[in-house]
Amino acid sequence: MTINKDLAYLYALNSKGIKPGLRRVEAFLDRLGNPQQSLLTIHVAGTNGKGSTCAIIASVLRSAGYSVGLYTSPHLVTFNERIRVNDEKISDADIARFIRKYRPFIEEIDPTFFEVTTAMAFEYFKRQKVDLAVIETGLGGRLDATNVLQPLLTIITPIGKDHQEFLGNRLAQIAREKSGIAKDSVTCLVAAQSAYVRKILKADIECRLADYYYAPQLCGVAVEQQFIEGQIVNIQSGDWQLNQVRFNLSGAYQIINLQTAIAGLRLLNKIMLTPEQVRQGVERTTWHGRLEVLSRQPLILYDVGHNLHGINCVANSLQKILPDRKFQIILTLGEKKRIVSLGEILSRITDRLYISEIPNGKSAPADKVAQEVRHQLAAERVVVEPSLTKVLQRVVQNLSSDDSLLILGSHYIAPVVYKFFKINI
Repeated sequence: MTINKDLAYLYALNSKGIKPGLRRVEAFLDRLGNPQQSLLTIHVAGTNGKGSTCAIIASVLRSAGYSVGLYTSPHLVTFNERIRVNDEKISDADIARFIRKYRPFIEEIDPTFFEVTTAMAFEYFKRQKVDLAVIETGLGGRLDATNVLQPLLTIITPIGKDHQEFLGNRLAQIAREKSGIAKDSVTCLVAAQSAYVRKILKADIECRLADYYYAPQLCGVAVEQQFIEGQIVNIQSGDWQLNQVRFNLSGAYQIINLQTAIAGLRLLNKIMLTPEQVRQGVERTTWHGRLEVLSRQPLILYDVGHNLHGINCVANSLQKILPDRKFQIILTLGEKKRIVSLGEILSRITDRLYISEIPNGKSAPADKVAQEVRHQLAAERVVVEPSLTKVLQRVVQNLSSDDSLLILGSHYIAPVVYKFFKINI
């Protein structure tokens, strides 16, 4: 079954833009029989680390024998990546069936792309009779389409500045939007945060009558060895003591995500897990686009860090893992991303920066980004090439075996990157 026309119809809903609020999605789900009410869910919000945290939790639950739904966004290459059951992507046939069956309701209610996609995930998980579903918010939390859930557990991953046009310019505003997923009498777990953000989150979560927990107080993760393709860690949480665990996600920020995921699993009173199941789940976790190794010699990495907080985490991690190495960087950013101080961050890890643009997307103009980063990075080290394919060809063919390249920025360049390196995900 071809779904090109169905996906074109779905993507056309993007023209409506982002419309925070629950009225439309509630009306649409009501027409579907409210499938979300039949699901046991874990609901995850935050600025960075949501996808990785969800992936770890889902992997551990699968290792324990549970049937697990996973809903994340955006996708990297195909729409199907957004909705998975036991790590199997939703089929083209199931996508087409949903759109064709419920198109009259879509045209009646006029929901957004993300609202329809969220409803599709809930309906699919119900039909697949999953034991649990791990659900990532799209944007914010309080008014996000996923916030119709009554979950077993809510989780807030690290907070930083992103999507300020919707969530506000101040960290306090953003934090309160994210903590809007907290529910009365539902456990809410907060990942490691700055003292300022943690204080705001705690107050808001408790104001919502949710049960507040802080991940670093429930789980400790000690790194024994770091390398570019992962790390060896020791995990301690309650009576779980796991030593010499191979964790395939690289970077210090992934340790925060791992700590948060393990703490969240400890708080699931209805779910029985053994230490060995936890170990297996952690060791089986994969998540593309996070310091992902595309080539070993020369070393080529890809990371979807696309805001200042995420990019700074990538830079810090590379400085720890490969302290003496400088990277050539190919950078693309979305049109509304903050770029003040970006050059200062990148100057720590790069000796040449190529600034490009998202193909056929809403990209920050390469010239504008270059103008900003040249305030902190020598002009001769900054090259502008709007064509991503051209800059990939130019840079990769001139790499020596000892060179290092980091491709950094938007999720929306993933199709070009994976096609260029002939990688299927």
